[in-house]
Amino acid sequence: MLLPEEKERAQRFSLALRMGLPIFTLFLIILLSFFSFGEGEMPTFFIVIAVSSFAVMIYYIFYLIYQGQEERITDPITHTFSREYLNNYFKKQIAKGSYTVLLISVRNLSEINSRYGVKKGDKVLYEVGHWIGEYLKEKEIVRFPIGHYKGSDFLIGLDGTKEQYQNLLELMCLKFENRTIDEIEISLISAIVDTNYSKDVEQLTTRLFELSDEKLLNKQQFEEEELDPTQLEASVIAAIKKHSFSLMFQIVDEKKKASMLEASVKLINDEGKIIHQNKFMPVINRLGLTRTFDEMILEKVVHLSENIPHNLILAFSLSSSSLRNNSFLERALTLLSNNESARGRIMFVLSENEYYDHPKRYNEQLQAYRRLGIFIAIDNFGAFKSSMALLKEIKVDVLRFDNSYGKHIKELEYQQIVKGLNVIAQGLELRTWIRMIEDETQAKIVRDLGIDFVQGNYLGRISALDELEKI
Repeated sequence: MLLPEEKERAQRFSLALRMGLPIFTLFLIILLSFFSFGEGEMPTFFIVIAVSSFAVMIYYIFYLIYQGQEERITDPITHTFSREYLNNYFKKQIAKGSYTVLLISVRNLSEINSRYGVKKGDKVLYEVGHWIGEYLKEKEIVRFPIGHYKGSDFLIGLDGTKEQYQNLLELMCLKFENRTIDEIEISLISAIVDTNYSKDVEQLTTRLFELSDEKLLNKQQFEEEELDPTQLEASVIAAIKKHSFSLMFQIVDEKKKASMLEASVKLINDEGKIIHQNKFMPVINRLGLTRTFDEMILEKVVHLSENIPHNLILAFSLSSSSLRNNSFLERALTLLSNNESARGRIMFVLSENEYYDHPKRYNEQLQAYRRLGIFIAIDNFGAFKSSMALLKEIKVDVLRFDNSYGKHIKELEYQQIVKGLNVIAQGLELRTWIRMIEDETQAKIVRDLGIDFVQGNYLGRISALDELEKI
C-alpha cells in the first residue's frame, strides 16, 4: 500500500470517529435520562434538549460528510496524493533539510487516451503510480510521498540530495521500457531536482518541467553554474527593463554566398555575465514577458539593418504568440514606418509544434507582416510535432528543416526524406533552409539536393556582427 493510501485510510477513519461522536453523545444522554427519571414522565426541558441535540447531530453529520469531500487528500484516479496535499507535504519536508523531488511523466498518455479511450488512460496512470511505489520499495525506500500533479505527471519526494537518486531514476525508467499494461506500450520520461536549486516548492516543480521539456526537445545542455531561481528571475527582469542583451550572428549561405544573418540572443545580468537562452526563455514565458522581449529584439534588429550590406536579411526567432498579438503588429508597423530601409531586410522564424486552430485568422496576420516587407520562415519542418497540415492554410516564404536532418544528412534515409520534403516546398513555391552543416561533404550533399539556404559552423561560426568575415 502506498503512503497516500495509508494516509487516506487514516483520514477516513478519523472522519468516521467524528461522525460517530454526536450519535454516541445522544445515546449517553438518553441512557442517563432513563436511569435518572425511571418510569416517570420526563420533564419538558429534557425533551427540548434531546430534540435540539438530535437536530445538531444531524447537521454535524452532514457537515462532516461535506467537509470530508473537501478534505480528500488523494487523487481518485491514481490513489496517490492530490496536488494541494502534495505541495503542503513537500513544504514541511523541505523545512527539515535536504530534499529531492522526482518527476515521472507518461510521455504518450495523450496517444493512449485517443487510441484506447480515457478509461484505459486512467488505468495506465493508476498502474504506473503503483509500479513506481513497488519499484522504490524494492530499493528499500518506503513511506515516501507520491502524487498525481497534473495530466500524465507524478511527483515523488525523497529525503537527501539528487546525487543519491540520479542513477536509481535512470534505472527505473530503463526497466519500465519493456513493460506494457493491457498490451499498451508505455513511454516514461523523468527529471530530478533538489533543494540545492531552491527551497521553494513552486520553483522546484517549475524547474522539473523545464528539464523534462529539454529532454523531449533534445536541447543542448550548457555546462554552466546553476543559478538560484529567484536570482535568475530578478536578473531576467532587470535585463529586459534595461535592454541589456547581446546579439550574435551566423552567416546563412545561398549558392555559396552570404544571404542572411541569423541572430541569437543572450541576456546580460548586472554583473556582466551572460544568461543563455535555455535559462531565460522559460522565465520570460512564465512571467508573461514574451511580447516585451520580442519587441525589444525587433527594435534592435531594425536599427542594425541600417548598418549591414543591403543584400543581407536579418533573421531571428520569434514567439508565435507575439506574432498573433495585435499590439506587436502595431509596434512592428511603427518601427518599419520610421525605417523604410528595414523593409525586405527582416525575417521572422516561427516554431509551430501543433496545428493552430484558427488558420484563416493566422494567415491574415502573417500576410499583414509580409505586406510590411517581413519574410516568414517556419522552423523545425519535418520534426515529430511540426504540422504540415498548416501549410495548406497559410502562406509563408521559407521552410527550415529540423536540426536532425542537418546532423544526419550523410545517411541515405535522411537524404531521401529531405529530397521529398524539398519537392513539397518547391511545389508550394517555398524556399528551404537547413542548419547544422559541419563539413564539406554535408555541404555538397545539401546543395546537390537543391536546398536554398545552408548554415553551419563549416560555413561560419556564430560571432559578433563586427567579427563576421564573409559579409
